[in-house]
Amino acid sequence: MVRTSFILSLARRHQRPSRSSRLSHRQTYHHVAHFSSSDGSKNDDKPISISVAPTVQATSTSIGQVIFLNSQKSGNIILASLALADPTLAAFAAIGAVTSVSTSNLLGLDNSSIANGLQGYNGALIGCASSVFMSSLPFVVLGTVAGAFATPVVSASLKNVTSIPQWTWSFNLVMLTGLMRSRPLLNGESSEGAAESSDMTIESVIVEHSTSLMDVLVSPLTSISQIFVVNSPLSGLGILAATSLYSPALSLHALGGATTGCLVGLLLGDVEGVTAGLWGYNSALTSMAIGTFYVDSMKSRFLSAGAAAGTAVLFGGMSTVAGAYGIPCLTLPFCSVATTCYLLEGQIPGLKLAQTPHSPEKNM
Repeated sequence: MVRTSFILSLARRHQRPSRSSRLSHRQTYHHVAHFSSSDGSKNDDKPISISVAPTVQATSTSIGQVIFLNSQKSGNIILASLALADPTLAAFAAIGAVTSVSTSNLLGLDNSSIANGLQGYNGALIGCASSVFMSSLPFVVLGTVAGAFATPVVSASLKNVTSIPQWTWSFNLVMLTGLMRSRPLLNGESSEGAAESSDMTIESVIVEHSTSLMDVLVSPLTSISQIFVVNSPLSGLGILAATSLYSPALSLHALGGATTGCLVGLLLGDVEGVTAGLWGYNSALTSMAIGTFYVDSMKSRFLSAGAAAGTAVLFGGMSTVAGAYGIPCLTLPFCSVATTCYLLEGQIPGLKLAQTPHSPEKNM
């Protein structure tokens, strides 16, 4: 197979990851990232809010909130699924979430948003991306801690700029700032370009063909794992199971969005990118966002499918441009399309935002 982009060379280099309410019972996503003033209750022992049990709970929930799941149990399943593919990445995801949660407590950000994981999910993604794209352990640690510390501050600032859900804008702004300095994809030259040997046996050709076909078939699951910068269909299956536990309908949005993104990638001829899971992860996030924020209807389902396809097309363009600068486009396609879809309320009859965003089953 031919390498088609800088991103694929990195995907081959890392056989682990090559490559992210958010409030269930949230009033609305955009009301949560703000500095809270003290309630007049006695809080001289305020450090209690950074005690172990609440921090652990908020950390697990934060990992779930990467994909709109306000559930500690689902977050734990996702973390275990990541550890199955890459224990180091899973550890840094947890470190990133803990750092963001602790920072939010120290800054006095809204307690309910912290408990619901809304201040920690960007930090979890920072840890995942740092584990993959940073060159050495000291830089991974520094990138995770510094980046995760910054994301709650960026989120609090963005709240004053827009009332639109913040998605993963903070993660993108912070992570891309660091990656523009290191440009990891420019260092990821592929070493696998050799032509197939002419004396290859028929049996090995058949095995290679069947393996490639299987990779294509499981590419939607690989795409779901790539939300957390992991390249593993098994991890993707675990993440999908965690989503099903929280909301079966939302898991259908995830799988449908990822599959749509993969189909677009295949139509554009990038089989290798599809099997690496790169074409479907942004699309899965977009479909899940629509399932989370819109009242379930035929029009919202059509929007979910169409937006997933549009996200994949945008990924194709953004990844090419970003690759030229030696950086990944991360979840910028998802953020861009999800924002556009969110603004469609009132423009298309029958599309209605949920009063309390949660899941397709509960949105009203």
